[in-house]
Amino acid sequence: MNLKHTEPGYMVQLDGLRAIAVAIVILFHWTPEVKETGLGGLGVQLFFVLSGYLITGILLDARTKAEHLGASKAQIVKSFYARRFLRIFPLYYLVIGVAALLGSYNVLHYLGWHLGYLTNFAIFREGFWIGEASHLWSLAVEEQFYLFWPFVILFTPRRYLTATIVGFILLAPVFKLTCAYFDIGGARLGVLPISSFHYLGAGALLAKLGKSERFKQDAGWRKKLAVTVKVAGIVGLTFFTLCQFYPQVLTFNAAIVILREFALICLFLSMTMGAAYGFDGLGGKLLASKPMVFIGQISYGLYLLHNFVPYFITKHFQNNNIVVGKSLGSGALLVVYSLVLLGLSAASWFFFERKLNKYKSCFPYVLKQQKKAVIA
Repeated sequence: MNLKHTEPGYMVQLDGLRAIAVAIVILFHWTPEVKETGLGGLGVQLFFVLSGYLITGILLDARTKAEHLGASKAQIVKSFYARRFLRIFPLYYLVIGVAALLGSYNVLHYLGWHLGYLTNFAIFREGFWIGEASHLWSLAVEEQFYLFWPFVILFTPRRYLTATIVGFILLAPVFKLTCAYFDIGGARLGVLPISSFHYLGAGALLAKLGKSERFKQDAGWRKKLAVTVKVAGIVGLTFFTLCQFYPQVLTFNAAIVILREFALICLFLSMTMGAAYGFDGLGGKLLASKPMVFIGQISYGLYLLHNFVPYFITKHFQNNNIVVGKSLGSGALLVVYSLVLLGLSAASWFFFERKLNKYKSCFPYVLKQQKKAVIA
C-alpha cells in the first residue's frame, strides 16, 4: 500500500475491485457451481463497502471546501442528487422500460416497485426472490442510501460525525439479532436498507478516517491505521475461510453469522484502502490493468443487465425450438451470455453512460466564491 500521498486522487485500482465484485455476482447467478458455494452475496457486499467509501469521501471533500469558502451546503446536496441522477437513473429506467416492452414477467408484475426504486421492499413483502428482476434489490438499497446520507455527512457536527457513522454500522447487527431473537422473517431481511448499514457505514468510516486532519498530518498515525486495517483484513479472511470450511459453526446462533459479516467487512476494508492508495506488486498491476479497469468502468451496465441477458436469450431459444444441451452446450451457452452482456454493456458505456457523465461538470458541488469580508 502506497501512503506517500495523503490524497489518493483517481483510484484506478478501485475499478479493478469493481470488476471482481461484478464478476462474483454474475458467476453466482449464471453457474450452479458457484451458487452452491453460497458466496454470491460477496460481490454485492463489496459494492456496498466501495459505495460507502467513495460517496462519503466525495461529500467530505465538498463539505470541507464549502466550509473554507463559506459556501452553502444546500448546493452540495442539489449537485449530489443531480450527478447521481445522471449516473444512475437514465440507464436504469431505459433497461426497465425495454425489459417491460420485451415481456419480462417480473418487471411487469412489479413495475411500480421497480420504478420507485423499491424492489427490495417488494422482495421483502413477497418473501421470495423475483426471478430475473431479483438483482435490482441492491440498486434500490443504494438509492435509498443516497437519499439520506448527504444530510448525515454534511450537517452532523464534525465532532460527532465518527460516532454517528459507527452508530449506523451498529444498527445492522442490532436489527438482525433482534429479528433472530423474536424469530422474525428470514433470509429476505437482508434486502432491507438497515440490513446493509454495516457494509455501507464501514466504507464511510474508512473515508472519514482518510479525510481527517490527523491522517493528513501525522505520518506515524497514518502508518498505524494502514497496518491496523491490513491486519484486520487478514484476521477477517482467516475467520471467513474457517466458516466456509466448517459451515456448521454458522448454525450455532445468529451472533456467529454477524461475526462472519464483520470478518468480510474487515477484508473488504483492507482491499478498499489498499486499492485506493495503490497496491504494489503483481496484485496492484492486475487491478490497474486495462481489462480490469474497463470491466470496472462498465460494471453498472454489467450488473443491471446480467440477469436479463440469460432470461431473454432463453426465451428466444424456446421460441425457436433450440434445445440447450443438444444444439448448444452449457459451456457454449455461457460464452453466448458473456459476449452478449459485454457487448451491450460496452455499447451502453460508450454511446450512453459516458456521454451523460460529461454533464456532471454542469453541477459542481461547490460554486467558487470568496468568503464575505467580516466588518469589525
